[in-house]
Amino acid sequence: MDWLPYYLGFALCCFILSIGLQRRTVWMWYLGWAIFYMIAGYFGTLFFPGLYEAQNGAQIAYACIYLAGGLMLWLPAAVWWGKHRHLFGRPGAEKPRVSGNETTSQKTGV
Repeated sequence: MDWLPYYLGFALCCFILSIGLQRRTVWMWYLGWAIFYMIAGYFGTLFFPGLYEAQNGAQIAYACIYLAGGLMLWLPAAVWWGKHRHLFGRPGAEKPRVSGNETTSQKTGV
């Protein structure tokens, strides 16, 4: 019974995130960046104390391996998220693309 509020809070968070991802709203894209920021902070809170308290070269190497492993997971996901901003927001929010043929016909007046 002690865990019931946590279960309900987790269910509510998952429900809100699922609605945001399904509808691809703009706030979900920004919330995704907040989540990436918290994940980076989590990796940082474990890397820096591990590096600070390291007493030999092996412990320093393990801390750096941990950081590299976290970056291998975090960095591609963050780059993908950043490049797909156009998928979130209103459907008509994207600017119309003009092909090369249309621009020449507009310049010549044909």
